[in-house]
Amino acid sequence: METLLMIFVLLALVYYIFRIIQVTVKLKQEHVFPLTKEERRTIRKHPRKITAPPTVEGQKLGLLANLAFMFFIASMFSIVYITDVFSWHQYLFMLFFLMYAYFMLPLNLVAVKQDGILIGTRFLSWKHIHSIKAVAIDKNHKFYGHSSDANIGFVVKIKYTFGFTSFVVTSEKTLKQLLKLCQEHVTVEDEMHTSVSESKIK
Repeated sequence: METLLMIFVLLALVYYIFRIIQVTVKLKQEHVFPLTKEERRTIRKHPRKITAPPTVEGQKLGLLANLAFMFFIASMFSIVYITDVFSWHQYLFMLFFLMYAYFMLPLNLVAVKQDGILIGTRFLSWKHIHSIKAVAIDKNHKFYGHSSDANIGFVVKIKYTFGFTSFVVTSEKTLKQLLKLCQEHVTVEDEMHTSVSESKIK
């Protein structure tokens, strides 16, 4: 039991550190979209109300916070391994901190790069994205009520090789610009266009 937990913690730690490094590298590359402050204000990972548009600087600070947690967990792992004290309680404690870093220290920046899309702590290359579609946020949507601008916005859903992810766009103009860029690289589902237009008619 302890050995399995140790392997699981190690794999999760390596994977998360890899993602942080990957996102850090991609942050240094030139943005294709969004470019203006207004565009940045209307596109983000999470639906809750924001006081300022997500920025590269803010993303870097978030990455540093995540990295600090990773070093803390790596130190704990090393101490437990070196002292040969295998306790499943300790590994569960490490998993708790990994989950905290993943869910409670989320990064809000969404940016289109030449080779893919950066979404929070995840980078998806175009070749790994299967499809993209936009869904209007209505009163029945789980994001409805998080903020006034999100209530009239859209959720962009991305299906990629290993699962799904999404982000929020609160402007139809920004959404159309974004999807036009995405269509150059990946499949944009036809129903997306109707869902956007129909939502404005209802």
